[in-house]
Order: sequence, then structure tokens, then C-alpha cells
Amino acid sequence: MDRPQRFDAVLLDLDGTLIDSARDLMEALNRLLAEQGLRAVDLDETRAMIGDGARVLVERALARTGGAPDDAARLMPRFLAIYEADASRHTRPYPGVVETLERLKAAGLRLAVVTNKPEAATRAILEALALDRFMDAVVGGDTLAQRKPDPAPLREALRRLGIEAGRAAMVGDNHHDVEAGHAAGLPVVAVSYGYAHGAPGEFGAERLIDRFPDLPDALNSF
Repeated sequence: MDRPQRFDAVLLDLDGTLIDSARDLMEALNRLLAEQGLRAVDLDETRAMIGDGARVLVERALARTGGAPDDAARLMPRFLAIYEADASRHTRPYPGVVETLERLKAAGLRLAVVTNKPEAATRAILEALALDRFMDAVVGGDTLAQRKPDPAPLREALRRLGIEAGRAAMVGDNHHDVEAGHAAGLPVVAVSYGYAHGAPGEFGAERLIDRFPDLPDALNSF
């Protein structure tokens, strides 16, 4: 692809955008829930809970299974210990992600992951899936005090990349990606296949794509 005239960088959400991580998250949640004497959650329930960081994921799982959501803070270290020990066992990039990232890098774009997943788990997964080679910056859900939909993580990624907001785009699967992108002054490309809490076409993104390989054309259409 030719380098998009408008952009020098692309900020990318992780879960539901670059990778399908639902099964590994489900298995970690279910180990934690079993230790608390609570029922297991299934894959569809897990997908519906992903997107707002690990603590909110645990809160939602506790609420769904009859536990106390207020226990999430206390249980977070245990959940992260379970999850981070084998976070990429079943997790895989979505179809076409690797090839598309290669195209974006070959076009001279700088790339960053901006996710609400904890940074340590994010870096471990990117390395395990050999996606770290594409990334010039990584900002996780605990890198700053703020997380998406706050624009601060996006602004931090831009700072690390040395790119102005007017020269970058955000790509994600959920409403908080769109809100954070717009608050940071970035146009947003939403994907329709992730873990959206609602209809991605109604989030207000400037572009909507059904497959990650459609991203280069979407960027070139601005």
C-alpha cells in the first residue's frame, strides 16, 4: 500500500481488534470463580464483559455469578497471576492482522497499541504472538492513572511516537475507543467483529470495517 497522505501513525486497540483473547480470559475467570465457589461463565458471557480493563472484567464476572463486585479489587492480583501465567495459550490474531500490520509498517506508518489490558499482559501476548515487532509504543490500562475512554492513554502513545494528533488515527472495536479517539482529536476506524458493547455502526466512528485487512483502504479514504 502507499502511505496514506493524512497519517503518520495508527493507534490500535488490542482485544477484539488485533487479537481474539476471549477463551484465555474465560479460562482465567473460571479458575478464579471456582476458587470463590461461584459458577463458571461461558464464552459468550466473557465476550460481553471484555473491554474496560481487568478489574471491570472481574467485577462483571462476579456480578453475573452471584458474587460481590466489590471483591474485585481484592481478587485482582489472583486473577492477573492466573491469566498472565498462560495468557496466549488460545489467543490468536484475527485473520489478516499480521499481513496487514506488515503492509502498514512497509508503508512507513508508526504503530502503537493502546489497550485497557494491563501492560505486562499486553507485552507478554504481543511477544508470544510475534506482534511486538510491529509496535513502536505500548500503552496499557495501568500505564497511566487513566484508561480509555479517557484520551490520556492515546495522548501518551502519540507523545512516545513523536506524532501530532492530526497525523494519527485510532482503530478499535468498542465505544470507548471512539470516545477516546475523538477526545484526543483523532479520527476513528471501528471494526465490526470484536467485543463491542452495542452496535459498532452506531458509535460515531468515521469508518467501519468488517475485516482487519480492510484497514489500509479505510485509512486511504480519509
